[in-house]
Amino acid sequence: MVDAFDVAPQVPATVNITSPPSGATVSGTIMITVNASGGTVAGVQFRLDGANLGAEVTAPPYSMSWDTTKASSASHTLSAVARFATGSTASSSPVAVTVSNVPPGQTRFEDTDTSISYTAGWTRDSTLRAWSGGTAMLSTTAGDRATFTFTGTSVYWIGFRGPQAGIARVYVDGVVVSDIDTYSSFEQVQAMVFQTTGLAAGTHTLTIEVTGSENPASAGTYIIVDAFD
Repeated sequence: MVDAFDVAPQVPATVNITSPPSGATVSGTIMITVNASGGTVAGVQFRLDGANLGAEVTAPPYSMSWDTTKASSASHTLSAVARFATGSTASSSPVAVTVSNVPPGQTRFEDTDTSISYTAGWTRDSTLRAWSGGTAMLSTTAGDRATFTFTGTSVYWIGFRGPQAGIARVYVDGVVVSDIDTYSSFEQVQAMVFQTTGLAAGTHTLTIEVTGSENPASAGTYIIVDAFD
């Protein structure tokens, strides 16, 4: 019981970045989220490498969308400063992330391009996320394939990483090169999921196959083809 001589304990104002986690590799567009406590939040200013990242967010849920392609492919530091209704502020601990995106100057082929063929089972979405070109192809059916035919010495698969994403098998010129786990604890839209460089000059194929399997932590087996570069 608190009497007239007691002073209510003060809860320190704090703010922490909850996503992405420290040490994450990020690409495409992601959401940065925070958890603030110790008072009524009036606004949160996100920062990239110590400089303000966009305008202060003044409405719940105090998160922001970050297009990582605007930053260099290198190590960066995210942080946040919460402003409380009392006028006090709190700063988060820095979160280190590594940005890894397609190098500039590549030609993009959207999921609708005629150079990409799909087996039955894929569906095209235009509403769920901010896909490249406005649409992306989705599948959870094991054995479904998307094949991109291109001329060049390198290729990049632009897709999706997230809590509901599965494992894809990747073929280059008909040969299996890797099984790619696209699970991530946070969503990455228009993410660079796979790349290969140093191919012989000429025409090649890149095939993405849905395996129907997933990381034990994943809530689904979605594989998404958004574009190729």
